[in-house]
Amino acid sequence: MNFVKYIFLLISIIAGCITSYASTSFNNETLNYVVQYKWGIVEKNAATATLRLVNKPNDYDIFLTAKTLPWADKIFMVRDTLISKISKSDFKPISYTKITHENNKYRKDLLTYTYSGRHAYGRCVRIKQNPGAPVKKNVISCSATGPTYDMVSIFYYIRALDFSQLGNNKIVKANVFSGSGAEVIKIKCIGRENVKIPSGKTYPCYHLQFTFTMHGRSDSSKPIDAWISSDAQHIPVKLVGTLPIGQVRCFLTSVTK
Repeated sequence: MNFVKYIFLLISIIAGCITSYASTSFNNETLNYVVQYKWGIVEKNAATATLRLVNKPNDYDIFLTAKTLPWADKIFMVRDTLISKISKSDFKPISYTKITHENNKYRKDLLTYTYSGRHAYGRCVRIKQNPGAPVKKNVISCSATGPTYDMVSIFYYIRALDFSQLGNNKIVKANVFSGSGAEVIKIKCIGRENVKIPSGKTYPCYHLQFTFTMHGRSDSSKPIDAWISSDAQHIPVKLVGTLPIGQVRCFLTSVTK
């Protein structure tokens, strides 16, 4: 998985954690993050992300915008937006939109959900356009049994877990719909740790690890590590993904309520 794709995956994980409170209602909130590339002694900020929760009468709308910084634009420009609508009554996802502008290529996925008992069905309309090429449009269908989410709403499910009961390397699984099909996420709680971020602030956290299948077959490279505050807010404060050379790291920079 290349550097830019890791940026997108880590930011997607952050997006799901924006409203990770131990309650049944969520307030409007905006979280800001910086995405950093690290290789040995080299530490360079590469992108920023802004997450916004909007509380509606019957659902929650979550918006994520992410963009590379000017120096990274010259290598591979990224301008991404994720939008997820989640039902208040049962926290099940209603729709998911992923809009990406990467290296002058445009893609838009429009995913809608339907349910029947324990079965979830997704219908994704995918629109793609490369520079100088005509627009392509196709429809992808996917299905899964059991807890099923997308790269944003999955973390409502994760936040409902009791981290204190996830010891002894217990693994929790759920399904994740993407524009390409259904994948499986595995979640493991490593334990409690104190985490210091670049701003100088230290947070008591739960240390989690995530792995994803690729094309429904095998886990995607190495686990992604996340540190979530152990207080009632459960805010994600740090995420780390390992690249073939170096790491991509995300850090919380500010919270606005």
